[in-house]
Amino acid sequence: MNNYKDIIEEKYRKILLIHGWGFTRQIWAKNLHGIREKNCISVNLYECIKNSKGDLKEAARKIISEYGDFDLIISWSLGCFLAKELELLMSMSLKKMVFISYNPKFLNDKSWLYGLEETQVTKLKENLKINKELAIKNFYLLVLGDIEDKKKYYKVISKNTKEVLNIETSCLILGLEVLEKYKYKNFENNSNIKKIYIFGEKDLISSKEIAYFIKSNEPDSLVKIIKGSSHIPFVTNASQFNEILKGFL
Repeated sequence: MNNYKDIIEEKYRKILLIHGWGFTRQIWAKNLHGIREKNCISVNLYECIKNSKGDLKEAARKIISEYGDFDLIISWSLGCFLAKELELLMSMSLKKMVFISYNPKFLNDKSWLYGLEETQVTKLKENLKINKELAIKNFYLLVLGDIEDKKKYYKVISKNTKEVLNIETSCLILGLEVLEKYKYKNFENNSNIKKIYIFGEKDLISSKEIAYFIKSNEPDSLVKIIKGSSHIPFVTNASQFNEILKGFL
């Protein structure tokens, strides 16, 4: 990624990073290699949601107003929802987008089988009020899914717990309410933007089946499934993930 440039003007452009729920923007600094930090904007997803009162379109407008000069977005999990709003508003200026563990609709139902049960999210919200630390750690187990060396990677990602515990519980719950509310099953086939969707084969939150759904609805986009990987592939399968990302950029 340190070679990512505006080809025409031959200058480094800003890269926007949007993390997922249950983590903070520090997840990028610790696990995504090769980033030129001075050219990256890593937003705080919780602040974006809180300051816009849960309105992602308004959150996207504020990001554009504050930063504006970026043409690559890397988003993960719930952060992909905010990226989708930016895609709609910046269709003529964005060049590339990376969606990691994306789910067009995080709650499953009879018409959409690939997501969380409503009862899981309700219980998570309740548990955040009772025992915040335990709720976050249980969520991390879900994030890792059924991968090999689960204990090893649990130790790695649970190091994020301290940072997440500093976030107001109300902000974490508001993030879950956004997860429940929004859906993006109507695709934007914008030829101006080059997009890639990266999934983990063993993801229990964003099933690999979503990859096939995206490919059939957005044929111009690249779709990659990392074998044996999880909902957080840039940690559990860092080398494969970074190789895919490098090839795309």
